[in-house]
Amino acid sequence: MSRYKKLMIQRGVMQKAVAEKIHKTDPRVDTSLLSKFVNDVCLPTPRTLATICKTLACDPLDIYDPAEITLAPPTSAQEAAGGGNADNPATSTEAARKRERRRANGLYNLTVEISRDIAERVFAPEALRKLGYLSKSDFVRQAVAALDARLSTIEAKEKADGAGTPNGKK
Repeated sequence: MSRYKKLMIQRGVMQKAVAEKIHKTDPRVDTSLLSKFVNDVCLPTPRTLATICKTLACDPLDIYDPAEITLAPPTSAQEAAGGGNADNPATSTEAARKRERRRANGLYNLTVEISRDIAERVFAPEALRKLGYLSKSDFVRQAVAALDARLSTIEAKEKADGAGTPNGKK
């Protein structure tokens, strides 16, 4: 049983009541999203977590382990700007800086969704090493390079086939 459920039972608070309080603070949070928080599928924003804690009369560490809610240590830029939460403009500045760096360096950022079971099996560091890759990024780079080589071969063949006729068409 999740810590949320235990706290709600102890406090005699229904999930619907918590959802109503949160919805007043952040209208984007509905019962479906709250259910994901309660079932440890995703984490609430700091503001939403504060509302949850106020409603359940608890501290964030009564619900989460410190490692769960401190996902990354703050960078010195985030500390200087006052943190790195969703309400902080420094976060969007950082994202814009990353996008600009990628653009300037000619990089393409790829995000894909695949089956977790397969991904955890195949992308485990030991499995990647057995398959001859250094990392997930190394695998993707090599796969894209192989696709690029195949595409170049196909295009060269198409160009050679078209060059054999007077007007370049079959």
